[in-house]
Amino acid sequence: MRFIVLLLLFCGPLYAQKSTSDTTKATQTIGSQPELLSDTTEYRLKPGDRLRIRSLNALEIIFPQGGNIAVASTPMSSGQAGASAYLITVDRYGQIVLPQVGRVKVAGLTKTDATRAIEQYYKDLINDPIFDIEISNLQIRVLGSVAKQGMIYLENEKLTLGEVIAMSGGIDFATAEKTIKLIRKRSGVQQEVNYDIRNLGDPAVANIPVFDGDYVFVPPSKWSLRIVKNQRFASILSPVVIGLNAVAVVLGLYLTLR
Repeated sequence: MRFIVLLLLFCGPLYAQKSTSDTTKATQTIGSQPELLSDTTEYRLKPGDRLRIRSLNALEIIFPQGGNIAVASTPMSSGQAGASAYLITVDRYGQIVLPQVGRVKVAGLTKTDATRAIEQYYKDLINDPIFDIEISNLQIRVLGSVAKQGMIYLENEKLTLGEVIAMSGGIDFATAEKTIKLIRKRSGVQQEVNYDIRNLGDPAVANIPVFDGDYVFVPPSKWSLRIVKNQRFASILSPVVIGLNAVAVVLGLYLTLR
């Protein structure tokens, strides 16, 4: 009896500590917002980036007549809104080729720095040059229980989590699990943060920034996966059942005719 009392006195505090720990963990997961790996720095250009470069006040300078230049839409005269863009890919050396300027190294520069550098290169050819650069290959992957899975290309350097979900057609709540996973890899470190799907209406969650290379995953529920698995099994089993039925019919006819 004395041994049982001592055992209860020893195990009681341990159990209470474990319960407190589990409760704290659940509160942190549901009630507070986890910290994401930092991505406050501006995106820096790298080899393979596809750029759309526009001159806003002297289009004819970067679109010389007769030049073999890739153009988005049709050429327009200088100064017009919506002017055509000069399309170029950063080569493996981190350089681009600009008309009447030549090779310019842009790898490692932010979009703002690259724009200023190009304006400097054209300052002797254009009066007060004004340029605009867009990076057209930035993308986010979206998979899972959403209406439209796949890649979302960024017109800006970031989107919010709410915008990403909206651009993917919204969540399929009939098959979705209770979480939204945001997966981010920076400097060789990968981080996965889970958000409660019910908190997507909370601005603190909906406005979380999502950047190039991030991965948004809405896990399907276990029962929906089970349904898919059963459907696949049924599709495999169905021809076998049909074949057995056919054999049974033929065998029945044979026995009847005998």
